[in-house]
Amino acid sequence: MQTLCAFLNSDQGGTVVFGVTNTGIVKGQIVSDATRKDIAIELNKIDPHPKINVIYVPIDDKHKAIVLRTEAGESAPYTYDGRAYIRNQSTTSRMSKEEYIYLHNKNNQTTWESLTGNTCTLSDLDRNRIKEVVRMTVYEKRMPEPAISESIPDILKKLHLTIDGKLTNAAVILFAKKEDKQFLQCNMKMARFRGTDKSEFFDTKSFRGNAFDIYDKAMDFLVFSLPVAARIEPNNPIRVESPAIPYKALREAVTNAIIHRDYSQAGGSISIAIYDDRVNISNTGTLPKGVALNQLSKEHQSILRNPLIAQVFYLCGKIEKWGRGTVEMINDCKKVGNPPPKYEEIGGGFSLTLPLKEHISSIKKQKPAEVDLNALTSRQKKIIQVLGQGPLTTAEIIRKMRLTITNRTIQLDLLRLKELGFIKSTGKARFTMWSLA
Repeated sequence: MQTLCAFLNSDQGGTVVFGVTNTGIVKGQIVSDATRKDIAIELNKIDPHPKINVIYVPIDDKHKAIVLRTEAGESAPYTYDGRAYIRNQSTTSRMSKEEYIYLHNKNNQTTWESLTGNTCTLSDLDRNRIKEVVRMTVYEKRMPEPAISESIPDILKKLHLTIDGKLTNAAVILFAKKEDKQFLQCNMKMARFRGTDKSEFFDTKSFRGNAFDIYDKAMDFLVFSLPVAARIEPNNPIRVESPAIPYKALREAVTNAIIHRDYSQAGGSISIAIYDDRVNISNTGTLPKGVALNQLSKEHQSILRNPLIAQVFYLCGKIEKWGRGTVEMINDCKKVGNPPPKYEEIGGGFSLTLPLKEHISSIKKQKPAEVDLNALTSRQKKIIQVLGQGPLTTAEIIRKMRLTITNRTIQLDLLRLKELGFIKSTGKARFTMWSLA
C-alpha cells in the first residue's frame, strides 16, 4: 500500500500485484471475503481517496492474483496511514518534507511562475547552464546519474518546468540566456557606498539575466567588494583569512532573495547595497502569508512563493534545509562575532541587513606570508576568489574566470592550491567539486 501511494504521487502511476514470488513467478493466493475486506480497509487509509482499479485474475481453481492499478493521482500529495511515499528507481521510501511541500503547492494553487504565457522557446534557454545544474543535482545525490545524458526537454519535464511542452515562467527565470527574452523584473542593482548612507558611492552596477547568472553576479560583487582580514598563526605558513561576513551567510541571503521574491511585480528587482558598517539585500514581495518576521529567528515552516524555482535550487545544492536558512545565517554570523542579521518588511518588499562587527575602513589586511606571494600565480589567486562563491566543478571555475585555458592547465593549478592547503576537493572524475579549505 505504501508503494501504491508512491505510484499515486508519481508522474506515471503504477501497478501492484499480490501473489507473485520474489523470483517473479505468479502463483496467486486464496481470495476470501476477508481478503477483499482487508484490501478495502487499507485502501481507505489512502488520503485523499483515489480511484484504484482492483482486478482478481484467476491462476488456477483456487488461486487468484490481485492486481491494483492506478494512474498518476490528480490530487497529490497522497498519504497512506498518515505518511506520504515516493518511488525512487525500484524502491519505495518516505517522501521528504521539501517534496511534499512542492507537490502541495503545485496541485493546490496556480502561481505566477507556473504560467506559460511567455514567448520563450527551447532555443532561448542556456543549454550549458541546464546541463551544469543537472550535474550538480547528481553530485548532491538528488537526481540519478542517468539524468546527465537525458535530453533538454526531458530534463525540463522532470523538473516540472514545462506544461504540455510549453515553458513555464519559472523555466524562463531560471535558464533564459538572452536578455531580450528575460522578464524585466529579473533585474539586480548593486552598489558600494562610501560611509553608512547613500550620499556617495564607490561603484554601482545593474544586471538583468536568469536566476543563476544573477546569483553568480551577486556573489562576485560581494566577494570582491567586502574585505578579508588575514592573520598569521604560529607554526602555520598559510595565512588564515576571515571575510567580513561569512560566505555561507552571503550565499544563503542571495539565494533567499532569488527564490522568495515576488516575480509577478514587473517593476521589481533585487538590490544589494554595501556600506562601511553593513550589507543590505532586499527584494520585492513581503513574506508569504503564514510566515511572520518573529519566526525567522527560529526553525519555521517554509511556505514557498515560487516552489518550482526553489525546487531546482534545492536539487542542485544551493538550499540545504528549507525553513532553517535564516536560523543558520544567524548562527554563522554569531560564530565570527558579527551582530545577528536583521529582517524587515519595508514598502511591500523584504529586507535583510547583515551588520559588520567593525567598519570596513578599520579592517586591516595583514601582509601575507612569503609562501603566499611566492607560491601563487595571478591565475591561482583568481581561482581562490572564484571559489569564495562555494563548491564548483572544474568547468564552472573556467567559465567564471572568463579565461581561455585548457582543462590540463586548470587541473595543475587546482592540484597546486590543494597541495598548499588553500582548497579541497570532493567526489571523483567529472563529479569532482572544488571548494575553499
